[in-house]
Amino acid sequence: MIKPFQIVWELIEFGLQALFVYVLVIIIFIGVLITIIHKEKNKEQVWNDAIEEAKIEYKKECTRIDGCRIRKDGTVEY
Repeated sequence: MIKPFQIVWELIEFGLQALFVYVLVIIIFIGVLITIIHKEKNKEQVWNDAIEEAKIEYKKECTRIDGCRIRKDGTVEY
């Protein structure tokens, strides 16, 4: 004998399970998307920091035989 209420109940259960899986997949997708965006934004900052660290400050060296004069304010006369 066919049980119409049991069939309807099973359809409702299946719908709820499918809805749960669908929402779970959407949440995981949004999480992955946010993680990728966050990493890409930080990658630019990491590159900028690396470039700043890689810059070489060229300092003059005293090449005079008698030496360079150091002023009272700490600057060097080359």
